[in-house]
Amino acid sequence: MTAGRTIRQQIRRLMFAVSAAMIVITVVLTMMLIGINAQYSGVLSCANTAADFNKEFKSTIDHEMYNHVIRPRSGQSEAELPMRELDDAETVLTRLSEETTLPDNRWRVKSMLDMCRNLRMYMEEIARTESYDLRMELLDRNIRGETGLTKLIENYMHDFLGDEVRELARLRGVINRQSTYLIIAASAAAALLVAMLLLYSVRVSRRITAPISALSEKAERFGADNFNSEPVRTDYAELKTLDRNFDRMADRITSLMEKQRQDQQSLHRAELELLQAQINPHFLYNTLDSIAILAESDRGEDVIDMVTSLSTFFRNSLNRGEDIISLRSELNQSRAYLEIQQIRYSDILTWSIDVAEEIQDCPVPKLILQPLIENALYHGIKNRRGLGSIAITGGAEGESIVLRVRDNGAGMSPEQLAQLQSGVYEEHHSGLGLKNVHQRIRLYCGEPYGLSFESERGVGTTVTVRLPRGGVTAIRKEENEA
Repeated sequence: MTAGRTIRQQIRRLMFAVSAAMIVITVVLTMMLIGINAQYSGVLSCANTAADFNKEFKSTIDHEMYNHVIRPRSGQSEAELPMRELDDAETVLTRLSEETTLPDNRWRVKSMLDMCRNLRMYMEEIARTESYDLRMELLDRNIRGETGLTKLIENYMHDFLGDEVRELARLRGVINRQSTYLIIAASAAAALLVAMLLLYSVRVSRRITAPISALSEKAERFGADNFNSEPVRTDYAELKTLDRNFDRMADRITSLMEKQRQDQQSLHRAELELLQAQINPHFLYNTLDSIAILAESDRGEDVIDMVTSLSTFFRNSLNRGEDIISLRSELNQSRAYLEIQQIRYSDILTWSIDVAEEIQDCPVPKLILQPLIENALYHGIKNRRGLGSIAITGGAEGESIVLRVRDNGAGMSPEQLAQLQSGVYEEHHSGLGLKNVHQRIRLYCGEPYGLSFESERGVGTTVTVRLPRGGVTAIRKEENEA
């Protein structure tokens, strides 16, 4: 992966930001709720303890001291005092002094502890008093009466509870308000977080989807064979890699297409050169031999005609290196070839050319008729007895140009015809000239075009050449535009 920000890093950054924000909000809200709950729980526990104390203390002490007073005296009177209950009460009051948060209640607890100490002294004084009436008087006056300490402690504890309950009510209001504030704050924070996430997501999405759309458009142009495009602008390493490899693929495809085009051109030239190498030396040697024989026989006019036809033939064959010529030039070359061969084989050969004028300017591959004429002469006319004829006809049929080379030579059996067609269409070796012509027409013009054969033993053979009506130039133009 190349240097630069990656989509994975952006997603991780987004997830980290969301997680951090949610953790902060959760921790703050949790701490606030824990603090308020702890405060409320402390006040509630204090109020419950005070309520339990206030409910049991006065009745327990008054009852125990009354029983102590009415019982007969003994040497263990002080040991029989309810000091354990008074100790428990002082322990509870000490804990309340630590738990309460109200200054007035702290003062009340301190006062109640002082009262407990005075109560202890009065209880001991009663235990030491022998007179029943005096003990009862001390009990009513100092302990359980309306002005007694248990009543006073009960009143103080009642006021303590009232303040604690009011504090609970206040805390409940505070909790309600703070809960409302927390809900509003959490909602606002969540809304802000969602808005920020949406903005950030839209920004990241645009930075990702825009280059992806550009890459899709580039891929569509590549599919339409348009390999010229500008680099996609993006900050993400993955998309840069895709774009760079797209361009490399386009360059590679362009190079391969150019190489294929050059290879096809080289193949065309090689096939044409091979065909010419096959035809020209053999034909040239035979023609020159014929010219020499004619010259020795003092047939000067025939020598002139043959040399002129030979010159025309090779002029059209060379054609400045071009492999596409007009049908008119191809017919002139075929005419020159037939004129030369008629001088050589005047006793067995006649020929004719009848091609519609309207198609003679159509561009066609070079050397598509001469190999057919040669095949008709050497494999048809020369293998029969008597005078033979070769007729070349042509015209337009629908969207095609159809040329026919017909001879009345020896013909072929169905088996031989099948072998010939197999050699042309399936590329088995059955004569380089016919195979070469058929393949070059297919290369230039496509699958529907090429050669077809009709033959009958003892009757003759007809070779049909089918070409596009617009000529080879139209096919090439379509290929270049594609």
